[in-house]
Amino acid sequence: MSHRDTLQALADARPPGLDPSGPPSDPALIMAHPRSVTRPTRRPVRRLVLAGALPAVALAATGAILLTNTSGPATPQVQPAASSPSPVDAPADASDLLLVAAERSESASDAAGRYWVVRAEHGEGTRRLQDEVWLAAVPGLPSAGYSRAADSGSWTSRPLQGHTAENNFLLAGSPRSARELAALPADPAKLKEKLLGWYADTGGAESRDGFLFNSGTTLVLNLPVSPQVRAAAYRMLAAMPGVTSRGRVTDQLGRPGMAVAVTRQGDLGETQTRLIIDSSTGQALAQETWVADNTASWTAVITARWSDDDLPEASSLR
Repeated sequence: MSHRDTLQALADARPPGLDPSGPPSDPALIMAHPRSVTRPTRRPVRRLVLAGALPAVALAATGAILLTNTSGPATPQVQPAASSPSPVDAPADASDLLLVAAERSESASDAAGRYWVVRAEHGEGTRRLQDEVWLAAVPGLPSAGYSRAADSGSWTSRPLQGHTAENNFLLAGSPRSARELAALPADPAKLKEKLLGWYADTGGAESRDGFLFNSGTTLVLNLPVSPQVRAAAYRMLAAMPGVTSRGRVTDQLGRPGMAVAVTRQGDLGETQTRLIIDSSTGQALAQETWVADNTASWTAVITARWSDDDLPEASSLR
């Protein structure tokens, strides 16, 4: 099954109430990581799914990422959605914020399990979708995805064909294994060097800084990396040029946080990619794309955790 076929299969599994009248939009538009480059380019750009999984999984890019070590389906309390306000009261610049996030996230407990489980909510315009993916980290185990209309209705399940522990996690434009993620360096300079090695393999269709920002955002948002690697990713982002503070914002689930962003000028005006962080814990909350001062798409992570349970039935999810 191709990348787009699998994306379409997940889109087809959405409850009917989620789809507005008229032609459905391409599911890749919700699932794809937006391009963040410093200047427009006419070359084709490989879009990165903001995910801890292969492109088949809508995890783009999303309380905080709850790195709990408990097993079993989570039952998160999702707050009502709210629009992000204009930046106000930025007490620290982007570098300071990211360094504080690195320090605080580094103290989180480390764990492992048979499955990496992520529940997220995605939005594009008025469309909202929740999904939960169970991504095998142990060879031989199946993976599965579940979806529903945002915070309502019944969950539907679909096997993730072709997903294995060797290819379940997308980073830097290619599928990675849990073993590769575990081997990532916890030093920001060495992590940057590793990512740039992968950047050379992509053919450079995306700007180098855009590639590093997207990869760093993916690492802190929803990939199963150690607290030390997550902290290294924050420190790498802190040293990048062009990353600015947007001050205090509210994500699309109503959660307060601090935002950093990169901005480029596009055909439709200024496009901004934001990473929203809970500065008190260092945990990433969400990724949002803004065009001309309006939210175009977003991903908010509700839970991200390890589990040793078997794949659940869709009816058991709440």
